[in-house]
Amino acid sequence: MWKGLKHYERPTHFTIFSGGNTCRGFYSLYDSFVSLSDGNFLWVLKGGLGCGKSSFMRMLGSAAEKAGLTVEYAFCLGDPSSLDGVYIPELKTAYTDGTAPHIADANMPGVDSAYINLGTYYDYEAISDYKSELTELYSACNVCYKKAYSMIAAAGTLQNGWLNGFSSDSEKDAAIKRVSGIALREFGKRHREKGQTKYRFLSALTCNGMCSLPETAEVLCNRFYGFENRLRMGGTALLSIAEAACEARHDVIVCPNPLTPEVAEAVLVPSLSLGFLSSDSSLARDPDSRHIRLDALVESDRLKKTRPELRGGEKMTEALLNESYGALAEAKRINDQIESIFKPNVDFDGVNALVQAHIKSLGLV
Repeated sequence: MWKGLKHYERPTHFTIFSGGNTCRGFYSLYDSFVSLSDGNFLWVLKGGLGCGKSSFMRMLGSAAEKAGLTVEYAFCLGDPSSLDGVYIPELKTAYTDGTAPHIADANMPGVDSAYINLGTYYDYEAISDYKSELTELYSACNVCYKKAYSMIAAAGTLQNGWLNGFSSDSEKDAAIKRVSGIALREFGKRHREKGQTKYRFLSALTCNGMCSLPETAEVLCNRFYGFENRLRMGGTALLSIAEAACEARHDVIVCPNPLTPEVAEAVLVPSLSLGFLSSDSSLARDPDSRHIRLDALVESDRLKKTRPELRGGEKMTEALLNESYGALAEAKRINDQIESIFKPNVDFDGVNALVQAHIKSLGLV
């Protein structure tokens, strides 16, 4: 994956989100986190809150980094300080949280994947004393998530059903034509063999608000194009760029929009150290990026007339998302209460011994 990087040594690690709280509910990219058909092996961690899944993966990643290997970390949406997954490309090995909402299962157990049940380290007898309290807490947490997803769904409806209508199909076609010259210049001509496409969230709606990982884009790329997106033509242009890069035999990372995942907010081409970003993305912080004015393709008088309505729609979207952040933060607070009950009743010595056994089996000591 790192072949062709012009400005950095191979990174020791980089971070992503493997799922998103989107207008379509929880949107999982777990299926593309690691490809089992390429000879990778996936360990699926099972177990409830507080049993040490995130710590297990963090210790594995740390050991791999100390051994000089690259590690890809997937952050947790419910708590961005925790992990949902870790992938070590050189060892073709990944570990992932396989519990709800990002349910994952072994494909061919023992062949290309296997389970690790950290729930075996619970003291179930001690935990059962808190049954009534835990029932209330889990119920309250579910209410918070329902509220959050309702607000996010409403914000997505505004984007997809209203704001996207400010540009016509012919104008979006013009945007594709505008970037086709960039694609030809940067990628060259089409090849018979195509590159591969991976999907990774670099932004997510979380309990801490909008969380973005621009540093990951900057590790993989040192040149950027910014596609103007006030009239929602940037996403169309980005998907066209991704297709052109693949046609020219370059591997591509497509980063879905955190609210509307069918739309891209970024396309990264690590082999060329080249990135393409939507101008309204929080990933777009490079002041030296080349700005492509797609909104200029729209008649200026019509653009002027639509600006007040655009601002109104953007303010409503922001208000809905802010409400969702509050509900997600409350869900996080309740989850912390649940974990405070479980953690004292977990055999962490057993969990740590199992981690060390995996570290040893991977040759990291």
